[in-house]
Amino acid sequence: MKKIFTSFQRRLESRPYRRAAFLWLALGITILFIIPTLLFIFWPKTEDKQNTQTFTETETEVPIEAPKVIETPVVTPLPNSYDISVPYAAQAPFSNWTVHEESCEEAAAYMYKSYFDGTVYPNNKIPETELDTVFRAMKQWQVTNLGTEPDLTMTALGEFARSYYGYTPTVKKEITAEDIKTAISENHPVLVPVMTHSLQNSMYGPETTYHVLFIKGYDATGVITNDAGVGNGPNHHYTWEILMSAIDAQTPSMGVGREMLYLTK
Repeated sequence: MKKIFTSFQRRLESRPYRRAAFLWLALGITILFIIPTLLFIFWPKTEDKQNTQTFTETETEVPIEAPKVIETPVVTPLPNSYDISVPYAAQAPFSNWTVHEESCEEAAAYMYKSYFDGTVYPNNKIPETELDTVFRAMKQWQVTNLGTEPDLTMTALGEFARSYYGYTPTVKKEITAEDIKTAISENHPVLVPVMTHSLQNSMYGPETTYHVLFIKGYDATGVITNDAGVGNGPNHHYTWEILMSAIDAQTPSMGVGREMLYLTK
């Protein structure tokens, strides 16, 4: 046994075995140092992972908004002319001015009712017998509920129409021709306060008085009315200048300025 060990020891000490030993030792040392170094260089660090994750989450959470489209409102021009078919009511049926001197408000309200009801009359005129009965009933209602039959401003007339017929009044102040055109083009006849002589209609009597004018249409030069106070009232035309002058003329007595009323059901 001793001989075998001695022989093996001699072999190790010989030059070929010594060289092989050194080579294996060098290879082992190289592996021990190179592999950890490579792992250190190329292995992702915790901070890098966190940064990558944060960046990914941020990109995922932020929505991409579509560009906002700002629409320009379309303004539809008013028609050059417009006329609503409304049955005509004379203010003083049978020319009974003693009873119906102040019936212009009643005539205006009843023309509106006939328009809403779509009632058809011969020649588009409401019979005087019907008007006389209707106006007397309206007057009596005002005396019973208001204590008198007063001249009605547009606000007061609107409230009367609400109470008597259940209509909804809309009163606009500081009106212009455009306001009247807009309402009529939307199929709302317009009521305005005027003084009769300022309308420059020769059929009015010698004294000027407060009056409610029913406007049912317009054209480039003025308005088309159902003027209940005169014999030539159906479809009677007044210029814009005359109309505004007549509206202004009632301000000293009624104090309401340029205003108008229309009703809706």
